[in-house]
Amino acid sequence: MRKFKVDQDEVMKAIQFPDMEQQSIKSRRNAWKKRKHNYIRVTYLIENGKIVVVTVTLKEKCLGGDASNENPI
Repeated sequence: MRKFKVDQDEVMKAIQFPDMEQQSIKSRRNAWKKRKHNYIRVTYLIENGKIVVVTVTLKEKCLGGDASNENPI
């Protein structure tokens, strides 16, 4: 998160209100959220009722193209 300058609020919005979500490996989920000029991809899992964030990365494109159907955060 520090490397890409993504704050905790942006990560939580991506998980709670993703523009696109996809299944990942080992019961993980990828949540995609549009920013102004890129996408946040949050890989997370639910463990013992808690959200565990595995990675947060920035991508130029969302998997499958432009997934934005909301205003950028």
